[in-house]
Amino acid sequence: MSLVQAQQEPKPRCSPMVSIYFFNMTKQEIRQEIKLLCSQNAGNLAEKSSAICNQIINSKEYKAATVIYAYMALQDEVDLTEVIKNALRDGKKVALPKIISKEEGIIKFFYLDPQKRLAQQTAAGTFGISEPDESLPAIPDPAHKTLILVPGRAFTKEGDRLGRGKGYYDRFLGNGLLRYARNDIGSRNDIGARNDITLAGVCFDFQIKKSLPVSRDDVKMDIIFCN
Repeated sequence: MSLVQAQQEPKPRCSPMVSIYFFNMTKQEIRQEIKLLCSQNAGNLAEKSSAICNQIINSKEYKAATVIYAYMALQDEVDLTEVIKNALRDGKKVALPKIISKEEGIIKFFYLDPQKRLAQQTAAGTFGISEPDESLPAIPDPAHKTLILVPGRAFTKEGDRLGRGKGYYDRFLGNGLLRYARNDIGSRNDIGARNDITLAGVCFDFQIKKSLPVSRDDVKMDIIFCN
């Protein structure tokens, strides 16, 4: 399957399917529609997640990365447990996010300890999401050879992303990643300015949409992983 390069209007790494396109819908209306689709596909999400994990693990972006930013999934998100465990076995550094400030919408990433089981160093945190223990080492700002796996409510083949509305990843990518890893913060298409940092949207095939209501300041993904 072809690489999803956001600047070149690529086809996402997804199986062929009939997409539901949203025209003139608000962000909240799209989120509600995706929530319904997730419910309707609940019985297949585990199988879809496994297929996406295999795709990530076999990708050149994963193989080239020395650091993987992952996440612990909600029930209606792509479960990356296979990727996390495989990356630790491969000797890669793996970091998971923890909500530091719910009021300000701030997340911080912490390195996992490869010598411990995942369950031994994570616990339910804000919104019931499994988060890393704060005693783990905090990860510095994104550097070279880093693959950042980003969840979202919907994506486009061009790399646009719609989150859940809390803004955690928007703030992290905009205020953290771009500030340190991009030369031109004002240009949302300046993908080449990042130093070997790949932003990868992760979603199910029914979350790929033709268009989304985004602004110039929203951060685009470089590639999209989906089943």
